[in-house]
Amino acid sequence: MNYQLQTINSDQTGFERIAGLYQSAKNLFADKLTIDLSGASFFDANMASPLGTVLARITDKLNSIEFVNIPKKIEEILRRNLFLTNFQFPELADHFGTTMPYLRLQTTDGRSFEDYIQREFRGKGIPRMSEKLSKMFKKKVFEVFQNAVIHSETTLGVCVCGQYYPNVKRLDIAVTDAGVGIREKVREYFNNQKISSVAAIQWALKEHNTTKRGPQPGGLGFKFLHEFISRNKGKIKIASRFGFYQYENGSQSFSKMAADFPGTAVTIEINTADTTNYYLLSGARPGNVS
Repeated sequence: MNYQLQTINSDQTGFERIAGLYQSAKNLFADKLTIDLSGASFFDANMASPLGTVLARITDKLNSIEFVNIPKKIEEILRRNLFLTNFQFPELADHFGTTMPYLRLQTTDGRSFEDYIQREFRGKGIPRMSEKLSKMFKKKVFEVFQNAVIHSETTLGVCVCGQYYPNVKRLDIAVTDAGVGIREKVREYFNNQKISSVAAIQWALKEHNTTKRGPQPGGLGFKFLHEFISRNKGKIKIASRFGFYQYENGSQSFSKMAADFPGTAVTIEINTADTTNYYLLSGARPGNVS
């Protein structure tokens, strides 16, 4: 099967295009999928994370994948962040130190993800933070991975990838699981009521809401990240099944996607032009930053 994949930006259209690829190829078995990128003018490097989970589903059905007609700049991006090395392309050295390499982790690899955050956030333009706040920030990013482990029911792992764009002053990191999606977990929690993907994301983002049962707290737990991103003037995006969410400038938007994206992707975009020095307010609950 041949599939033409167009430009992939880190936005709703980008997720819809990756979802469209999956919907076209999901029934392949012991076959070959050829992905043609000749029509793509750009590929946001962090989007290798959601693409990787989609391709993991396809290869899990004994299919092979080949990339062809990749524009030179896109090939360099996806070789430099190690995504294409999974498809017989040679690695390209990252002399600029701007990539957060593509990595596919199993749900038991929490320590590896923690090490990844500690290592790859260095030198990527993240605003200055006090030691306590820096630890809290990294802990909350780690919790995005933990949520995938707890809620997604994935057997194919979690893909992470990021990119620092010094010219446009932003750092993007995406964490994507190949699981059942937020909608399925919320429907199950409400005794299989037919709840839309958008409504499920809205419910899951409310503080204290969680599909996890038992005494241990769960939920997406984005309060701290929302507060930091609001002050930083960055963005948070979530794509799950037909639902897409974006948080920007203190406001949030929900929309229905044109295609069904399997699993859940969380993208955090940090504004690296931010010169604020951040710290936890003394005596305040974690989550209050200034």
